Amino acid sequence: MITASFSIMAVGFTLGLMHALDADHVMAVSTLSSQKAGVMRTLRFCASWAIGHAGVLVTSGLLLFGLGWQLPASLQHVAELLVGLLLIGLGLYCFWRFRQQKLRLIQHSHDEITHYHWHVEGDVTRRGHRGFPNREGHAPVMVGVVHGLAGSAPALALVPAVSQGQLSWALIYLMVFSCGVMLSMLVFGLGLGTLQKYLKEKHLKWFHWQQHLIAGGSVILGGYWFSQAL
Repeated sequence: MITASFSIMAVGFTLGLMHALDADHVMAVSTLSSQKAGVMRTLRFCASWAIGHAGVLVTSGLLLFGLGWQLPASLQHVAELLVGLLLIGLGLYCFWRFRQQKLRLIQHSHDEITHYHWHVEGDVTRRGHRGFPNREGHAPVMVGVVHGLAGSAPALALVPAVSQGQLSWALIYLMVFSCGVMLSMLVFGLGLGTLQKYLKEKHLKWFHWQQHLIAGGSVILGGYWFSQAL
């Protein structure tokens, strides 16, 4: 049994790696982190999202396999609807943030040398919104919680096969699955954060355009997700 259980654990870790890269997960984290470039900031958002996602799965496992409870199907359906609404809301919020900013071409002269560069004016994150970073930090956790509720059924499907009625094995499986989710999301966040930082430092206008592209993609995917969940 132990050998078979470890084999299923490996499958669970692999499923976690793939699960993290679902379209709604990637789009939500991309939209949250696109407002301001930074590798560590993006990694922190990815880790926070994964923690929220893992917390829901482990709690669901305790309720289902420890107490015999089960998450009602109606709750999962509502979570699916919330995923769509969250993606729409995140995208629209980003567009509102972008309207507060102006991308201008600035001319500078040094002795006889004149050069131009793009500059963003009106960044609302620098206008004395004290406490905003804390609220912003909680957002990925809450989004991860909603995603965990919406996707709990597939994640829990293999638990009976590996646990054989033992709660400890069930929780270990869910933690291994969540570790796969965390690792995959961190790798994605490292790539996204590095790209965004490079664009902001070297090609600010392209960075500005990709922000709008991600926000628009979030609204479109959210609308599609919501319509499919109805």
